[in-house]
Amino acid sequence: MKKFRFKLQTVLDVKEKKEEMLRNELMKLQALKLEQEQLREAINEEKKNAAHERSKESGTGCDITRLRQFEEYISSLLGRITRTEDRIRELQAEADAKRVEVIKASKETKTFQRLKERHFEVFKKTVLDNEQKQLDEIAINKYNRKEQHNY
Repeated sequence: MKKFRFKLQTVLDVKEKKEEMLRNELMKLQALKLEQEQLREAINEEKKNAAHERSKESGTGCDITRLRQFEEYISSLLGRITRTEDRIRELQAEADAKRVEVIKASKETKTFQRLKERHFEVFKKTVLDNEQKQLDEIAINKYNRKEQHNY
């Protein structure tokens, strides 16, 4: 019996590799976004601590230079938070675009997989039909030999 060979197997392989590559890129983007969100949370925590320190020191009566340093530091942290949030939005947009690509690649891959399944079903039916023909031929030959011996 002949083995099943899908004529478009190389195309299917390429589609599967492309889909896997796109999925990996999407996961990397999601990991970068998560990293940026964690960074934003760390900066927010640092800002809270600095604001708390500033209020503690202003309550005890410190010099204006020290308070100005706190204000500049908190202002720089706010700038970092803004840049981090901008980066998070960029990564989210990239991830959304990549997700659309993954969905498209997945549909293409599934189309070729269904085509392969249909071809395999046709192949199985052909093999079964050929086997049935061979069995019928064997039965006919056996019957004909039996009839020849009866004469």
